[in-house]
Amino acid sequence: MLQKTFHEIEHAAWSERAAQYDAIFASVSTQAINPILDALGQLQGMRQLDVACGTGHLVGAASKRGAVSEGVDFAQTMVDVARVNYPRNCFQVADAAQLPQDDRTFDAITCSFGLNHMENPQGAVDEAFRVLKPGGRYAFTLWFGPEDGNELQAIIQQAISAFAVNPLALPKEWVQLRAADETACEVITRQAGFRPPTFKKLSIALQPTSAQEVLDTVNKISIRTKMILDNQPPTVQQKIYETIRSAIESRRADGLISLVCPALLTVVQKPG
Repeated sequence: MLQKTFHEIEHAAWSERAAQYDAIFASVSTQAINPILDALGQLQGMRQLDVACGTGHLVGAASKRGAVSEGVDFAQTMVDVARVNYPRNCFQVADAAQLPQDDRTFDAITCSFGLNHMENPQGAVDEAFRVLKPGGRYAFTLWFGPEDGNELQAIIQQAISAFAVNPLALPKEWVQLRAADETACEVITRQAGFRPPTFKKLSIALQPTSAQEVLDTVNKISIRTKMILDNQPPTVQQKIYETIRSAIESRRADGLISLVCPALLTVVQKPG
Protein backbone atom coordinates (compact mmCIF):
# COMPACT_ATOMS: atom_id res chain seq x y z
CA MET A 1 0.00 0.00 0.00
CA LEU A 2 1.28 3.47 -0.92
CA GLN A 3 2.02 5.45 2.24
CA LYS A 4 3.29 8.71 0.72
CA THR A 5 1.63 11.28 -1.50
CA PHE A 6 2.67 11.69 -5.13
CA HIS A 7 4.21 15.05 -4.23
CA GLU A 8 6.29 13.53 -1.44
CA ILE A 9 7.53 10.68 -3.65
CA GLU A 10 8.41 13.02 -6.52
CA HIS A 11 10.15 15.51 -4.23
CA ALA A 12 12.28 12.82 -2.61
CA ALA A 13 13.13 11.24 -5.95
CA TRP A 14 14.22 14.42 -7.70
CA SER A 15 16.11 15.61 -4.65
CA GLU A 16 18.14 12.40 -4.90
CA ARG A 17 18.60 12.59 -8.69
CA ALA A 18 19.93 16.13 -9.00
CA ALA A 19 23.64 15.32 -8.83
CA GLN A 20 23.46 12.71 -11.59
CA TYR A 21 20.69 14.11 -13.78
CA ASP A 22 22.90 15.95 -16.28
CA ALA A 23 25.10 12.93 -16.89
CA ILE A 24 22.16 10.55 -17.31
CA PHE A 25 19.37 12.36 -19.11
CA ALA A 26 20.10 15.99 -19.97
CA SER A 27 21.25 15.06 -23.49
CA VAL A 28 17.70 13.83 -24.15
CA SER A 29 15.50 16.35 -22.32
CA THR A 30 17.46 19.38 -23.54
CA GLN A 31 16.51 18.54 -27.14
CA ALA A 32 13.21 20.30 -26.41
CA ILE A 33 14.77 23.59 -25.33
CA ASN A 34 15.21 25.30 -28.71
CA PRO A 35 11.70 24.43 -29.95
CA ILE A 36 10.23 25.74 -26.69
CA LEU A 37 12.12 29.02 -26.92
CA ASP A 38 11.40 29.38 -30.65
CA ALA A 39 7.69 29.16 -29.85
CA LEU A 40 7.91 32.13 -27.48
CA GLY A 41 9.00 34.58 -30.16
CA GLN A 42 11.36 37.46 -29.52
CA LEU A 43 12.97 37.10 -26.10
CA GLN A 44 15.42 40.01 -26.10
CA GLY A 45 14.77 42.02 -22.95
CA MET A 46 11.76 39.91 -21.97
CA ARG A 47 11.25 38.51 -18.45
CA GLN A 48 10.95 34.74 -18.58
CA LEU A 49 10.41 32.15 -15.84
CA ASP A 50 11.19 28.44 -16.14
CA VAL A 51 9.09 26.35 -13.77
CA ALA A 52 10.49 22.95 -12.70
CA CYS A 53 13.80 24.24 -14.01
CA GLY A 54 15.84 21.25 -12.91
CA THR A 55 19.53 21.86 -13.47
CA GLY A 56 18.89 25.15 -15.26
CA HIS A 57 19.67 24.53 -18.93
CA LEU A 58 16.56 26.20 -20.35
CA VAL A 59 17.23 29.29 -18.25
CA GLY A 60 20.78 29.40 -19.59
CA ALA A 61 19.58 29.04 -23.19
CA ALA A 62 16.93 31.74 -22.78
CA SER A 63 19.54 34.08 -21.35
CA LYS A 64 21.70 33.58 -24.44
CA ARG A 65 18.74 34.80 -26.48
CA GLY A 66 18.62 37.98 -24.45
CA ALA A 67 15.88 37.11 -21.98
CA VAL A 68 15.98 38.10 -18.33
CA SER A 69 15.49 34.51 -17.28
CA GLU A 70 15.11 32.84 -13.90
CA GLY A 71 14.05 29.43 -12.65
CA VAL A 72 12.19 27.73 -9.84
CA ASP A 73 12.17 24.10 -8.76
CA PHE A 74 10.71 22.32 -5.75
CA ALA A 75 13.96 20.41 -5.07
CA GLN A 76 16.69 22.32 -3.27
CA THR A 77 19.35 20.04 -4.73
CA MET A 78 18.20 20.82 -8.29
CA VAL A 79 18.38 24.53 -7.54
CA ASP A 80 21.87 24.05 -6.10
CA VAL A 81 23.08 22.39 -9.31
CA ALA A 82 21.39 25.03 -11.47
CA ARG A 83 23.17 27.78 -9.54
CA VAL A 84 26.51 26.10 -10.21
CA ASN A 85 25.69 25.61 -13.90
CA TYR A 86 24.48 29.20 -14.39
CA PRO A 87 25.78 31.40 -11.55
CA ARG A 88 24.62 34.64 -13.18
CA ASN A 89 20.96 33.62 -13.17
CA CYS A 90 18.46 33.61 -10.33
CA PHE A 91 17.15 30.26 -9.11
CA GLN A 92 14.96 29.61 -6.09
CA VAL A 93 13.03 26.82 -4.44
CA ALA A 94 9.29 27.09 -5.04
CA ASP A 95 6.23 24.93 -5.63
CA ALA A 96 4.80 25.34 -9.13
CA ALA A 97 1.29 25.57 -7.68
CA GLN A 98 2.31 28.29 -5.21
CA LEU A 99 4.75 30.59 -6.98
CA PRO A 100 6.24 33.42 -4.90
CA GLN A 101 6.26 35.83 -7.87
CA ASP A 102 3.81 38.73 -8.13
CA ASP A 103 0.86 38.89 -10.51
CA ARG A 104 1.59 39.92 -14.11
CA THR A 105 5.37 39.76 -13.74
CA PHE A 106 6.60 37.75 -16.75
CA ASP A 107 6.39 37.98 -20.51
CA ALA A 108 6.88 34.24 -20.93
CA ILE A 109 6.77 31.10 -18.78
CA THR A 110 8.05 27.64 -19.63
CA CYS A 111 7.80 24.19 -18.11
CA SER A 112 9.86 21.50 -19.81
CA PHE A 113 8.69 17.99 -18.85
CA GLY A 114 7.52 19.15 -15.45
CA LEU A 115 3.72 19.04 -15.35
CA ASN A 116 3.64 15.24 -15.49
CA HIS A 117 5.57 15.16 -12.21
CA MET A 118 3.09 17.35 -10.35
CA GLU A 119 0.27 16.22 -8.13
CA ASN A 120 -1.67 19.38 -8.98
CA PRO A 121 -0.89 20.29 -12.62
CA GLN A 122 -3.99 22.47 -12.84
CA GLY A 123 -2.69 24.55 -9.96
CA ALA A 124 0.62 24.98 -11.77
CA VAL A 125 -1.09 26.14 -14.97
CA ASP A 126 -3.30 28.51 -12.96
CA GLU A 127 -0.20 30.00 -11.35
CA ALA A 128 1.49 30.43 -14.73
CA PHE A 129 -1.57 32.37 -15.87
CA ARG A 130 -1.48 34.54 -12.75
CA VAL A 131 2.15 35.62 -13.00
CA LEU A 132 2.07 36.19 -16.76
CA LYS A 133 1.51 39.66 -18.15
CA PRO A 134 -1.51 40.09 -20.46
CA GLY A 135 -0.48 38.80 -23.87
CA GLY A 136 2.27 36.65 -22.37
CA ARG A 137 2.94 33.11 -23.58
CA TYR A 138 3.17 29.85 -21.68
CA ALA A 139 4.92 26.85 -23.29
CA PHE A 140 5.27 23.37 -21.85
CA THR A 141 6.24 19.90 -23.01
CA LEU A 142 5.09 16.39 -22.15
CA TRP A 143 6.36 13.04 -23.40
CA PHE A 144 4.08 11.13 -25.74
CA GLY A 145 3.13 7.65 -24.56
CA PRO A 146 3.79 4.32 -26.29
CA GLU A 147 0.56 4.50 -28.28
CA ASP A 148 1.80 7.75 -29.86
CA GLY A 149 5.23 6.62 -30.96
CA ASN A 150 7.39 6.57 -27.83
CA GLU A 151 9.52 3.54 -28.64
CA LEU A 152 11.26 3.31 -25.28
CA GLN A 153 8.00 3.40 -23.35
CA ALA A 154 6.48 0.86 -25.73
CA ILE A 155 9.33 -1.58 -25.09
CA ILE A 156 9.05 -1.15 -21.33
CA GLN A 157 5.27 -1.44 -21.31
CA GLN A 158 5.30 -4.60 -23.42
CA ALA A 159 7.83 -6.26 -21.13
CA ILE A 160 5.91 -5.33 -18.00
CA SER A 161 2.62 -6.51 -19.51
CA ALA A 162 4.17 -9.84 -20.48
CA PHE A 163 5.71 -10.75 -17.13
CA ALA A 164 4.52 -8.58 -14.23
CA VAL A 165 2.69 -10.58 -11.57
CA ASN A 166 2.18 -7.84 -8.99
CA PRO A 167 0.34 -4.96 -10.63
CA LEU A 168 0.64 -1.63 -8.85
CA ALA A 169 -2.47 0.49 -9.21
CA LEU A 170 -1.46 4.12 -9.33
CA PRO A 171 -3.89 6.69 -7.89
CA LYS A 172 -5.82 8.70 -10.48
CA GLU A 173 -4.05 11.95 -9.70
CA TRP A 174 -0.73 10.30 -10.50
CA VAL A 175 -1.65 9.68 -14.11
CA GLN A 176 -3.83 12.64 -15.13
CA LEU A 177 -0.98 14.13 -17.21
CA ARG A 178 1.40 11.21 -17.29
CA ALA A 179 1.57 11.30 -21.10
CA ALA A 180 0.93 13.98 -23.70
CA ASP A 181 -2.66 14.39 -24.79
CA GLU A 182 -3.87 17.40 -26.78
CA THR A 183 -7.37 17.27 -25.34
CA ALA A 184 -6.11 17.19 -21.75
CA CYS A 185 -3.68 20.02 -22.45
CA GLU A 186 -6.44 22.15 -23.96
CA VAL A 187 -8.77 21.48 -21.03
CA ILE A 188 -6.19 22.37 -18.40
CA THR A 189 -5.06 25.58 -20.14
CA ARG A 190 -8.54 26.80 -21.11
CA GLN A 191 -9.69 26.24 -17.52
CA ALA A 192 -6.90 28.55 -16.36
CA GLY A 193 -8.07 31.26 -18.75
CA PHE A 194 -5.66 30.91 -21.66
CA ARG A 195 -6.58 31.27 -25.32
CA PRO A 196 -6.86 28.06 -27.42
CA PRO A 197 -3.51 26.25 -27.62
CA THR A 198 -1.28 25.45 -30.55
CA PHE A 199 0.53 22.13 -30.65
CA LYS A 200 3.73 20.80 -32.16
CA LYS A 201 5.15 17.28 -32.08
CA LEU A 202 8.85 17.30 -31.26
CA SER A 203 11.16 14.60 -32.59
CA ILE A 204 13.44 13.61 -29.74
CA ALA A 205 15.72 10.59 -29.75
CA LEU A 206 17.52 8.58 -27.11
CA GLN A 207 20.79 7.28 -28.56
CA PRO A 208 22.44 5.01 -26.00
CA THR A 209 25.66 3.12 -26.52
CA SER A 210 24.10 -0.06 -25.12
CA ALA A 211 20.85 -1.56 -23.89
CA GLN A 212 22.29 -1.62 -20.38
CA GLU A 213 22.69 2.14 -20.53
CA VAL A 214 18.95 2.41 -21.17
CA LEU A 215 18.14 0.16 -18.23
CA ASP A 216 20.41 2.24 -16.01
CA THR A 217 18.61 5.37 -17.19
CA VAL A 218 15.20 3.86 -16.42
CA ASN A 219 16.32 2.81 -12.94
CA LYS A 220 17.93 6.15 -12.14
CA ILE A 221 15.42 8.55 -13.70
CA SER A 222 11.96 6.95 -13.84
CA ILE A 223 9.76 7.08 -10.77
CA ARG A 224 6.38 5.46 -11.37
CA THR A 225 7.77 2.84 -13.77
CA LYS A 226 10.51 1.94 -11.31
CA MET A 227 7.93 1.57 -8.55
CA ILE A 228 6.07 -0.96 -10.70
CA LEU A 229 9.30 -2.83 -11.48
CA ASP A 230 10.41 -2.84 -7.86
CA ASN A 231 7.05 -4.33 -6.91
CA GLN A 232 7.89 -7.54 -8.82
CA PRO A 233 9.72 -10.61 -7.47
CA PRO A 234 13.44 -10.71 -8.37
CA THR A 235 12.96 -13.48 -10.95
CA VAL A 236 10.23 -11.50 -12.68
CA GLN A 237 12.33 -8.35 -12.63
CA GLN A 238 15.12 -10.28 -14.32
CA LYS A 239 12.76 -11.48 -17.08
CA ILE A 240 11.47 -7.95 -17.65
CA TYR A 241 14.98 -6.50 -17.82
CA GLU A 242 16.17 -9.25 -20.17
CA THR A 243 13.20 -8.64 -22.45
CA ILE A 244 13.84 -4.90 -22.50
CA ARG A 245 17.53 -5.43 -23.14
CA SER A 246 16.87 -7.80 -26.03
CA ALA A 247 14.30 -5.49 -27.64
CA ILE A 248 16.65 -2.52 -27.47
CA GLU A 249 19.63 -4.43 -28.86
CA SER A 250 17.45 -5.64 -31.75
CA ARG A 251 17.19 -2.02 -32.87
CA ARG A 252 20.93 -1.61 -33.26
CA ALA A 253 21.83 -0.66 -36.85
CA ASP A 254 25.35 -0.01 -38.09
CA GLY A 255 26.51 -0.19 -34.51
CA LEU A 256 24.08 2.49 -33.32
CA ILE A 257 20.91 2.35 -31.23
CA SER A 258 18.26 5.04 -31.62
CA LEU A 259 14.93 5.14 -29.82
CA VAL A 260 12.34 7.73 -30.78
CA CYS A 261 10.83 9.49 -27.74
CA PRO A 262 8.56 12.21 -29.18
CA ALA A 263 7.13 15.02 -27.11
CA LEU A 264 4.19 17.39 -27.38
CA LEU A 265 4.86 21.12 -27.20
CA THR A 266 1.83 23.11 -26.10
CA VAL A 267 1.84 26.91 -26.42
CA VAL A 268 -0.88 29.20 -25.10
CA GLN A 269 -1.32 32.94 -24.70
CA LYS A 270 -2.89 34.97 -21.92
CA PRO A 271 -5.54 37.33 -23.29
CA GLY A 272 -4.27 40.89 -23.64
